[in-house]
Amino acid sequence: MTAFRITVLGAGNIGGTLGRKWLAKGHTVVFGVRDPRGERAQALKAEVGSTAQVTTVADALTAGDVVLFAIPGNVVGPTAAEHGATVDGKVVIDATNNVGATTFNSIAAIQAAAPSARVFRAFNTYGWENFADPVYDGVPGDLFYAGPGGEAQTIVEQLIQDIGLRPVRVGGGDQVGLVDDLLRLWFTLASGGSGRNMAFKLLSR
Repeated sequence: MTAFRITVLGAGNIGGTLGRKWLAKGHTVVFGVRDPRGERAQALKAEVGSTAQVTTVADALTAGDVVLFAIPGNVVGPTAAEHGATVDGKVVIDATNNVGATTFNSIAAIQAAAPSARVFRAFNTYGWENFADPVYDGVPGDLFYAGPGGEAQTIVEQLIQDIGLRPVRVGGGDQVGLVDDLLRLWFTLASGGSGRNMAFKLLSR
């Protein structure tokens, strides 16, 4: 297994859960937050201790080769614009959702600020509970994602597997809308009575 240096922007349910899981798999994780002295950031820092840093967004971005955006969707664009030069060239995962906006994802804003970044749409389809416990009756759920191929795809697929999910690539950057459609389906089912502890599975033969 290859260990990566990962910047996690956000210390909430999504960023905190994924970051802790990656730490447990031997990756180096630095959490970037708006206020490192805030209550949530301090709670995370107390939990991870010396195994991970909790610092500013700017400092965290310099530390990672892989960047996970797990901040509120409406601040991804401004954050990417401010730090585009640092993000450029890295493997970037957009796990955010712009609820109520025309487009759920922030791929275009990230790519505009960092044109050489290899940007993926992943970890946005499920609630955090599925990252904390991704196995159903002994079977891991599938995580559908979109993004470029090559070395970057291999990296992202390992990070998905390290969470305990099976990666399923639906296509390149032109298919991020399909991943967002799966978010709509998951949310509709979850709010319609199935609950949040629910994941998808692709079966083939």
